[in-house]
Amino acid sequence: MTSALAEQRQNRKRKRRIFIMVMGLTLFLSFLARALFGDTGILVGFQVKSEYQRLLARDALLQSQNEQLRNEINALKNDPRALEALGRKEFGFARPGEVIYQFNSREGATR
Repeated sequence: MTSALAEQRQNRKRKRRIFIMVMGLTLFLSFLARALFGDTGILVGFQVKSEYQRLLARDALLQSQNEQLRNEINALKNDPRALEALGRKEFGFARPGEVIYQFNSREGATR
């Protein structure tokens, strides 16, 4: 009888160990899944970092464009030749006595 009782105790200990191991593994896997796929997980972190790099590149491009526009504004404010060139190009302005020839190209025109 003592051996049967001892065997039952061993079985209970074995089952308890298995249960604890399964629960521990389940807990570990749930933490791992949350760390990878959760709202603040590693994959989201990679996406955020990628978006940050994209925004940095866009910011650099916009900074460059702003600098070019500042230079153009400065030239138009301070350089009469730049203002004259803009007027000629955009609005077809001419100096007194100048004649402007405009040629309209037609599609399919031949000589």
